[in-house]
Amino acid sequence: MPRTATPDVLTLFDALVYTCQYRLVIDPASSALARVMDWKQQLRERIGLFNGLLQMPGIVLFEAELPPDYERDLCDGIQRGAAGRTPFQLQLNGVAHSADRKTIFVAVEELSAVLPLRDRMVDHVRANRRIKKLGVKVVERPVLPIATGLKPDEFTIAWDLLTPHVFTSEQRVNDVVLMKRELANDSMDEHVRTFPLWPQQ
Repeated sequence: MPRTATPDVLTLFDALVYTCQYRLVIDPASSALARVMDWKQQLRERIGLFNGLLQMPGIVLFEAELPPDYERDLCDGIQRGAAGRTPFQLQLNGVAHSADRKTIFVAVEELSAVLPLRDRMVDHVRANRRIKKLGVKVVERPVLPIATGLKPDEFTIAWDLLTPHVFTSEQRVNDVVLMKRELANDSMDEHVRTFPLWPQQ
């Protein structure tokens, strides 16, 4: 009798367990939020649906695809990462695009402040072995996305629409925000929790 192939563990996991996409973000200032939302609407009218259209604008630090049962552990890790972190100033400056021309974003200037925060958050979240095993996707260069996953013709239209590619905004970062959404193109972001940054006494 022929042996039945054993299914891959991750394949079996995906088939049996409901998961959501979690994103830890820095919320942009209200002026930057409004501008990006306006740009998204203009792009929708010109090129139709695109990746990230329905996502709330945010400077993403990391992403993770996890079952909702892991949400408490995820929050615990982020909370520990927030301890001892001092609020800081952040400046956005200019509209740019990725080398592959699939993503258009607002550039973040103070990476020297953002990257240590990102690394600390990721380290504390990965301290949970179950979450680490499922994977935490670190964003190497945090930016404020406007549109992602653009096709070549969509990129050309979008890039022209966003001319002259000038935008500046300054804000104080006092917290980070955890968002989640279902794994569907038409799913909306849901606020999970806000984590204040606070220096240890």
